[in-house]
Amino acid sequence: MAGSGRGRGRAAFTFNIEAIGFSKGASLPDVVCKPPPPFPSTDNKPVPLKTGEDEDYMLALKQDFRGTMKKMPYFLAVEEEREAIERYSKKYLSREKEHAAWTPDWRRLPREMKPRKKMKKAFFCRIVNQILQQQLELVLVVLKGKKTKANKQKNFLKVFPPVHDCYFKFSVEACCSVDVKQRLAPCF
Repeated sequence: MAGSGRGRGRAAFTFNIEAIGFSKGASLPDVVCKPPPPFPSTDNKPVPLKTGEDEDYMLALKQDFRGTMKKMPYFLAVEEEREAIERYSKKYLSREKEHAAWTPDWRRLPREMKPRKKMKKAFFCRIVNQILQQQLELVLVVLKGKKTKANKQKNFLKVFPPVHDCYFKFSVEACCSVDVKQRLAPCF
């Protein structure tokens, strides 16, 4: 019976061993399993570093400059690959970076560049409505001839100074409810 697989008989060498210099049946040389040396031998030695106070000062200055540049807001850091699960410690590291954000010296920049917090329109309208309603009630009391209540409410005028016409018209159009506008119509 022949061996299983393709081909007939024993496996034969595909090349001639005797052409390399080995005879049939002679022992082959040992296999070398060492990695090559990591660096080639250096014939020329590197120049030694300069040492002294000047070089130490320049090195410290360079390191300080690098650190300052990394802290600036325009420094683009390499984004880390985010994990599927956010770690507790990394959550607070990002907050520290936000707090350490650079704020410019606004005294050196024009006022137009400084961002302002905008007051919400609804809050502004509510305040204007309250002032207008209180002043409207006072005006209606005076117009109807109820001077007794008007004397009591004179203190109100000290707290809330009278509103200018342009401001009053603007606030009536922009902020007042329909009820207040109807009550003001006979006054103008």
